[in-house]
Amino acid sequence: MTQAIVGVFDSFDEANRAVERLERAGIARTDIQVHGRDSSAATYDTAAVADRRPEGEGVLASIEHFFSNLFGSNDRPEEIGHYHEAVRRGSALVTVEVANEAQADLVRAELNDAGAVDIDERVAQWKSSGYAGYDPSAREYTADEVAAERKAFPVVREDLSVGKREVQTGGVRVYSRATATPVSETVNLREEHAAIERRPVDRPATAADLKEGFVEIRETTEQPVVSKTARVVEEVVVGKEATERTETIADTVRGTEVEVERVRGEDGTLRPPSTPTKPI
Repeated sequence: MTQAIVGVFDSFDEANRAVERLERAGIARTDIQVHGRDSSAATYDTAAVADRRPEGEGVLASIEHFFSNLFGSNDRPEEIGHYHEAVRRGSALVTVEVANEAQADLVRAELNDAGAVDIDERVAQWKSSGYAGYDPSAREYTADEVAAERKAFPVVREDLSVGKREVQTGGVRVYSRATATPVSETVNLREEHAAIERRPVDRPATAADLKEGFVEIRETTEQPVVSKTARVVEEVVVGKEATERTETIADTVRGTEVEVERVRGEDGTLRPPSTPTKPI
């Protein structure tokens, strides 16, 4: 059984972007219609269904024609009037005819992802300012009235993000140089010298005393001998070691808060809001 899925968008351009998403998802263009006013206040509809509208038909009349084909003129659901009111207030409708529930789920998902508004929430906002139901005789909103109704006050919150970066804080440079240091050592040196001693003697000479001969005595002396041996007595190891510390960053984040204040009507009474505001 064929059914219609309706998506409400705040602008004609958003509605057209939703149509592009639906086409990429496999929905036939002939099953899609857009009802709304573009920047030049013209009515847009797909070429495939343009011949089903009377020539010169306005936006609201086009919507009426579409829903009349679906529901007839009597016993319409209440939300049909809400869709008329949305277009009167500057919104655009995307209507899609689907053949089965699987296709309906796909269309709903694509319309939501494209930014379709919640019509129930939008109606609740209208009712808080006096809306009681769609009035076919009411004039369409001007561009200024649409902008004023949808004026948004952003609620801003700054987030503090703390990261870290590595900076150079100095270091060490190690050199290896040759050195020369004067040193002195004491050494005992020994010398041997020939000792000649003459002493007076008075005795008779013998044959041995008359023989020729000689004795040679070597004189010696010790001289210092210097040798050097290099030994490694210490090593300087160059490297890095890492330590960690925890640092608390204190700062101030900015933001804005939006307060909603009810104002008195002409009779001096305050009307309670239709839905409570919730902090973000």
